[in-house]
Amino acid sequence: KPTNHINGVSLIFRVSPTKQSRIEPLPEGLPTDCWWCSEFPVVSVNHYPRGDLNMNMLPTMQGGESVRFGFLAGYEECRRRVYAQWHHLQTIFPEFQGYRLTWIAPELGVRESRRIVGEYVLTEHDLSAGLSGQRHEDIICIADHAMDTHGASTGRPGCGDLKAPYGVPYRCLIPKGFDNFLIACRAASFSSLAASSCRLSRTMMQLGQAAGTAAAIAKELDIDFPNVPPDRLRAQLREQHVQLEWPQTEPMRTYLSDEDRI
Repeated sequence: KPTNHINGVSLIFRVSPTKQSRIEPLPEGLPTDCWWCSEFPVVSVNHYPRGDLNMNMLPTMQGGESVRFGFLAGYEECRRRVYAQWHHLQTIFPEFQGYRLTWIAPELGVRESRRIVGEYVLTEHDLSAGLSGQRHEDIICIADHAMDTHGASTGRPGCGDLKAPYGVPYRCLIPKGFDNFLIACRAASFSSLAASSCRLSRTMMQLGQAAGTAAAIAKELDIDFPNVPPDRLRAQLREQHVQLEWPQTEPMRTYLSDEDRI
C-alpha cells in the first residue's frame, strides 16, 4: 500500500568547544519555540577527532515539505531551523553551552527523491527475508542498514533493525523497457522502505562498481545490459573482492585482514 511519505531531509551543522559558557542568541526574527512541528526533532551527535561535534537533526525538514519549498527556499528555511534547534539544545542541555555553532553544511542532505521502476523493484520483503531467504540469481551487492525513515511513522510493522544482510539484484539497476543504460544511485528501483535502508553511500558505491563491471562485460560480449550473464557478473565482482555471501567466507576474511595489503 503506497503512501506519499518521502524520507526526511537534514541540514547538518557543526559546533566547536569554547572556553566561554553561554547560550548563543537567536538571529533576529526567529522564535524560541519550534514552529515547523509539535516539538524540536531529535539530534544525532557524532564526535570529530579534535573535540568538535557533528549535529544531525532527524530530520530538519519533511521530505515532501522540501519538494514543495524547492532547493533554495528549502535550504534557507532549514538554516533558520538549525539556529532555532541549536538555541533549544543549549537551553535544555547546559553541556552544550560550552560550544559555538561554527559551520552549516552548504547543501541539504536528501535521503529520498524520484526513483525509477526497474526490471525488479526491491521491497521491504527482500530486506526482511535476508540473503538466505531471497531467490535472486543476480545479486550484486549486500547491505544491512536498518529500514531507517525520518520525519514520520510509516505505520508499517517490521521497520527497524534487520535480522541479517540482504542482497540487491542487478535488475534493480535496469529501467523497465530500456536496455542501454543503468541507474546506479538512490534513484534505482527500490520501494520507499527498501530505499530507507540501501540509500547509504557504501551501498551506492557497490552499485556503481557493479554497473561499471556490467558495462565492461556488455561491451566485451556486444550485448545489451539486460543480457549480461549474472553468473559472469558475480564472478568478476568476487574477483574484485566484493562480498556477495553471508556469513563472510574465509577467503574474504583473509583478504580483509591482510596487513601487507592494508
